[in-house]
Amino acid sequence: MKWKLRTQLTLGFICIVLLTVAFIFMRTNRCIGRQYEAHLQQQQEEYADTIALGLSQQYSPLTSSWNVEFIHGYGMAALSQGYIVKVYDLNGQTVWDAQNHDMTQCRKLMEAIAERMQKIHSQEEGGYMEAHYNLMSDGVKVGTASVGYYGPYSMSEGDFRFLDALNKMLVSMALIAVLAAGTAGYLLARHITNPIIRVTETTREIAAGNYETRVQGKASSRELAELTAAVNDLAGTLDDQEMLRRRLVTDVAHEMRTPIANVSTHLELMAEGIWEPTRERLNACCQELSRIAGLLGDLSRLQQMESEQLVLHREPVEFKALLEDIRELFAGALQEKHIDCRLEGGSLTAEADRDRISQVLQNLMSNAVKYTPEGGSIRWTLAREEDLARISITDSGIGIDKKDLPYLFERFYRADPSRHRKTGGTGVGLTIAQAIVRTHGGRITVESTPGKGSTFTVTIPLAVPGAKNIRN
Repeated sequence: MKWKLRTQLTLGFICIVLLTVAFIFMRTNRCIGRQYEAHLQQQQEEYADTIALGLSQQYSPLTSSWNVEFIHGYGMAALSQGYIVKVYDLNGQTVWDAQNHDMTQCRKLMEAIAERMQKIHSQEEGGYMEAHYNLMSDGVKVGTASVGYYGPYSMSEGDFRFLDALNKMLVSMALIAVLAAGTAGYLLARHITNPIIRVTETTREIAAGNYETRVQGKASSRELAELTAAVNDLAGTLDDQEMLRRRLVTDVAHEMRTPIANVSTHLELMAEGIWEPTRERLNACCQELSRIAGLLGDLSRLQQMESEQLVLHREPVEFKALLEDIRELFAGALQEKHIDCRLEGGSLTAEADRDRISQVLQNLMSNAVKYTPEGGSIRWTLAREEDLARISITDSGIGIDKKDLPYLFERFYRADPSRHRKTGGTGVGLTIAQAIVRTHGGRITVESTPGKGSTFTVTIPLAVPGAKNIRN
């Protein structure tokens, strides 16, 4: 069974807090216990020292005798506190002995203390201990004493109640911490999972074909914000791709319907003998078939690019000479529209596939000639930037709208379909050009101002060490 992320986060948070609280509880309890035990042991030793000091004061140097009556009261008071007192004179004779006075009471006292201690410290050994003291009077030894007690420490009923109250307080704090952790864990898990749930629901909508849907609401973290943005970008891209696909179907159908219909009509009329198969009519059919072949050729080249079958045959290419050849190729079109085409920059050589790069530059030249009005200008610029070759073409044409620039290299994207139908083209030329440039390890960019013209820039590495043939 797979648990929900919210449940896992909540339980995980509770477990972490519970383990932490348990560890702190045990460490605190152990530390307090040790400190308290050390305190009790020190207290016992200090009390025994106090008893011995009090006994020393019960000797009279004047009479050389002990105040046995006071010692008896002193000893019985000590016995009630769990201390067994014995006093001896210098000859070793017993002055007073609690065990001789009441052996039964002494035994019961020690047994009661031992039983009480074993309830909470059954793992520790304890037993009867004696501390021996020299009894002094005016700096002279007048006897000895022994103070017996249960050691190394003992606890009274009050001590037990104190520790019990302390443990109950610690347990209560632990329970409160666990409850607080559960609540905080749930709220935190909810805070984290709600954006994920929204993203999941949105991706399902996208998978169902609803590309216009977007993830709503704010993310709880930078990572979730990035995920939300990525999903929204994906939806936007898919929406754009769907639009392009529909446009492709429409455009391809339109571009092929007309020439096919024309060819079909011509052939039918000529086959039925209504029209005579003249050279002009046959040439018209050939032109229409060429339009269809051109469209199919563009589609085939695009499929080749996207299926990673492009092979580069690199060789040194001198771009100035290549551009002069291309300018000569378009000389007729340039002269017809009275366009001034200039080439700026010195010699620039790079390792590239001459035919592929020539295809890119011809495409850019063709577009510049198409969209530059009569009497306009086209300027080619060559430059070297560190280890890159930079080729730019700037025209004084109609320019490109800002909203169309991000999609200009998308397949079959045409900023103005009606304009393209007048000038020709299928909307894949720039897509193919971008693929070729990227395969060379370069990039192609565009800057444009409507009504003033556009600048396309191609940058590719000057050399690729050890590479002659590279497959994309």
